[in-house]
Amino acid sequence: MSFNIYEAVFDEQGTYLEEKAVRYEEALMDQFAASPEGQAIKERGTELGWARALIHYAITYPGVTPPTMTTGDLEEVIYDLFPRKVITERGDGAEIIAELRAFWRFLQRVYQLPQARQMLVRLTPQAARRLERELQEPTNFGMAKSFVLMGKEAGFDMESPEGMRAWVEAYNATVAPTMAAAEPPTKKKARGATKGTMNAQRRKKKRIPPR
Repeated sequence: MSFNIYEAVFDEQGTYLEEKAVRYEEALMDQFAASPEGQAIKERGTELGWARALIHYAITYPGVTPPTMTTGDLEEVIYDLFPRKVITERGDGAEIIAELRAFWRFLQRVYQLPQARQMLVRLTPQAARRLERELQEPTNFGMAKSFVLMGKEAGFDMESPEGMRAWVEAYNATVAPTMAAAEPPTKKKARGATKGTMNAQRRKKKRIPPR
């Protein structure tokens, strides 16, 4: 079945069509992975995944796919959503920008998307440095990401279900009551794990790409 990059992943009422969106992400990423641009990234010894995170977050937050994405949408994803939701390691900012540049070069070559040139103008070494700062700033982290990072710092394996469950139990038994006791009476008590964070993808290791 041929892929249509202009395919809608929302119905006429604006309802998100999850199955269509997942197929869209997978098909476009398969094309990118097989392209010269995608292969060049893989030849560096790294794994693809940040382009898929861009596609996924652009669909689920501003509600756009690459053909309708603006530079504002791009910046919302990389400077707001990535730091808030994706757990990264130092140096990932440059890797993210490098893969997204390759992705937009692919879209420019294969689909002649008119905004691709504008996207590439913004995906610069300066953008990589800015993104790295945003990724390392704790005040940018969402609740779920902060919770996972707390577990990692406490020595739990947050990439396994067993490790996550162990941390939730430890958090609810010790950390949450301590935090609740320190809060003013008007505030709500902590209630354990939150959902919604993405696992980090460290490129030179085999990990599940952000979803």
